[in-house]
Amino acid sequence: NIINAKAVELSERAIAHIKNNPRVAYVEEDTEMYAVGQVTPWGVARIGADKVHAGGNTGVGVKVAIIDTGINYAHPDLDANFGTLLGHDFVNDDADPMDDNGHGTHCAGVVAAEDNGEGVVGVAPGAELYAVKVLGADGYGSSSYVIAGIEWSVENEMDIICMSLGVGGYLESMEAACDIANTAGVVIVASAGNSGNPPGRGDTVGYPAKYSSVIAVTATDSSDERARWSSTGPDAELAAPGVSILSTYRVGYATMSGTSMACPHVAGTAALVMAAGITDTATVRVCLQSTVDDLGDLGKDDLYGYGLVNASEAAAISGDITPPGAVDVEAIQGGYPHISLTWTSATDSSGVSHYNIYRNTSSTIAQATDFLTTTTATAYTDSTGDAETTYYYAVCAVDLAGNEAESYNIVNTTVASASDNAMHVGSIDMSTGSSERGQNVFVWAVATVTIFDESDKPVEGAAVSGHWSYSTSDSDSGVTDAGGQISLKSDSVKNPSETTFTFTVDSVTKTGWGYGPLENAEIYNSTTV
Repeated sequence: NIINAKAVELSERAIAHIKNNPRVAYVEEDTEMYAVGQVTPWGVARIGADKVHAGGNTGVGVKVAIIDTGINYAHPDLDANFGTLLGHDFVNDDADPMDDNGHGTHCAGVVAAEDNGEGVVGVAPGAELYAVKVLGADGYGSSSYVIAGIEWSVENEMDIICMSLGVGGYLESMEAACDIANTAGVVIVASAGNSGNPPGRGDTVGYPAKYSSVIAVTATDSSDERARWSSTGPDAELAAPGVSILSTYRVGYATMSGTSMACPHVAGTAALVMAAGITDTATVRVCLQSTVDDLGDLGKDDLYGYGLVNASEAAAISGDITPPGAVDVEAIQGGYPHISLTWTSATDSSGVSHYNIYRNTSSTIAQATDFLTTTTATAYTDSTGDAETTYYYAVCAVDLAGNEAESYNIVNTTVASASDNAMHVGSIDMSTGSSERGQNVFVWAVATVTIFDESDKPVEGAAVSGHWSYSTSDSDSGVTDAGGQISLKSDSVKNPSETTFTFTVDSVTKTGWGYGPLENAEIYNSTTV
């Protein structure tokens, strides 16, 4: 009765007769209908998450808190990923975090829409979802709600926090909350913001994404181009699909755009990485950074960060990878109490996350008890040893899956005597001079080097050696006066239109003194005439 029509069975002849009847508006075949199956949104496919699912990893066991407008936890494409603990509503201060806006449900679907044959599928369809409602029906809330949501996530042992939200400016309280959560082992992902401009100029990344403990995510389109509104800046860490993203909504499904949609792509990828066996937050972050598809300028840039997140490569790194091999270490004694260590980069198929440094007063080094520090660099200066004590060092590479090399080389050296004074370059001041000889002009530079001790007092009698570069290539040396200074003059340059003189200190020596290059205020300076 909803339309003025009848469904009937007729012969072909009767159908032709009715079609010619002027009192009949139209005749249509009673067409077969079919169920619409599950769709893999383009963003999920672009980052290779579907390949991870095919390998059996769907993020099972990883807890993801969606700090947003809540989630429609009864949605047929999300309900199976909720347990008895739904989350919490800080807007209404109750345990029912139902979404009355739609934004949070959309983000939740990008992270973990179920692989159930209908609707859409998320990046990590097996992950556990938790709705932390801090924004109301109008999409607004207070910073105290967000901080309370972060606290709730830590107390309830969430693995990942996904925050597709922003605040007007820096808040020390929110940064402290993020730092504490990160230290507690929570990977925090946030949208970089939609305040960018078409040329991609300026630092427009917003908070909380801008905090160092948070992964800031920018948005790309299906052509791997930055969305013209996506925020930019040095704090941008990763990029992810964020334009025309189909996902779950408060009722049914919707297509939305924004860095809010890019953020859950990274959160979902982090869930796949953690499900693959990498649980340390710092290692998860390095894993995400090191497996990207590099976009824009080579390496990290202000538009895409390290690049487009790649779930298939990031989740392929697991705890079954063979640990990296040993690295070659060199130890050099500096002025008391410094010992400088340098080593070659270790490489293997999975990459290296960081290096652990061990120290002992004997050559029997135990990795379980003699840990000194960790670093991502290939150099470290130990300034914690005792005078005239010999120390043994080992450096062990750790891969992205957290595997540490079991074999290592051991080196040793002795800390200088505490009575040995330490000195360093306090400053290098540049000046220039010139003279005329007939029709020719000769120009030179003078580098005045000042040497200080550890109390920033001038050191007399220190022998300073260095070299000139760019316009000249000569070497000079001299001994500091009572003011700790020595002035060293370069060779002259004849009739320059423009010339640059750069002086670099190569060594500083004095009997009974140690030279600590790491304490130098500067090691070279330049001037242009």
